[in-house]
Amino acid sequence: MTRVAVVLGAGGITGIAWLLGALDAIREHSGWDPATADVISGTSAGAVAGAVLAARVPASRLLAMSEDPRLLDAAIARATGGIPTRTQWPRAWPGSLALGLTGLAASDPRHRAASLIGFVPRGFKAGDDIRGLTHDAVRDGWPRHTRLLIHACDYQTGHRVTFGAVGGPPASLADAVVASAAVPGYYRPVRIDGREYVDGAVMSMTNADAVADERPDVVLCLSPFSSRAIGSKRDAVLLGPLRRAAAWRLERETAGLRARGSHVVVIEPTSDDLRAMGSNMMSRAHSRAVLETARVTVTARAGRVLEGVALPRSQATVPAWQRARAA
Repeated sequence: MTRVAVVLGAGGITGIAWLLGALDAIREHSGWDPATADVISGTSAGAVAGAVLAARVPASRLLAMSEDPRLLDAAIARATGGIPTRTQWPRAWPGSLALGLTGLAASDPRHRAASLIGFVPRGFKAGDDIRGLTHDAVRDGWPRHTRLLIHACDYQTGHRVTFGAVGGPPASLADAVVASAAVPGYYRPVRIDGREYVDGAVMSMTNADAVADERPDVVLCLSPFSSRAIGSKRDAVLLGPLRRAAAWRLERETAGLRARGSHVVVIEPTSDDLRAMGSNMMSRAHSRAVLETARVTVTARAGRVLEGVALPRSQATVPAWQRARAA
């Protein structure tokens, strides 16, 4: 039986919408349901999308909360027991001096770069909106039908931590997802079992290499932030260099997976996707447009990028092209 891993990368609120649209397109085109993957690996926005995917929560439910603040407020109230976490004003001093100083002495360039996050002031906002957005997906805890890996960064050491992995630290799924999405300087770190964690994208926007130990035959990587395409001029100036750096990092991670025998498929945003997303990754205003655009652009590429990919047909429904031929 083919062993499949789905890797879902970081990208903010717009990244969540893009991932949900891309997953819908893959499901519709191939007839294979990504929720049946043996491994689902999520970082930041990918952690949110991964929890939603594993729980089979319809994308329409998240869209409704993005478009109607009252629905999101009600979901936050359910997730927090009606007691929202109080917002704290940002402070000027470093959020984690230990992380900053420890990383400066690290030999790994990626660790040294990640250590700079320690000098950024602590986030001022609690992750209540993430808790509300994912409440329906996480209320039953960790899924049993798939291994769900959620990546975060230890706020003291800068090391990647993978919740849900064998030997990983214990955590509720709700806390793990919020920790993975805790953007430094924006969201407050999440304390779990005496340690603080922040966004898993600090080390990598995808953490694709983390699925290597699961020995997947196929790795389907959806990365909403990395791209060499050009969207708007504003996005090209503000985020273009970071997107290209993330794409370069992803190439290195996937090269390692291929060297171990995995068939790796990478799907990144096109120019149309980037224009729909805009330059504010934390905006909910464009969620529907981003999701619908991703459905179109990923569908257009699905036949080419999935050609020769041995998806487990025993778990598949009838692909769209077969339904069209039968009609």
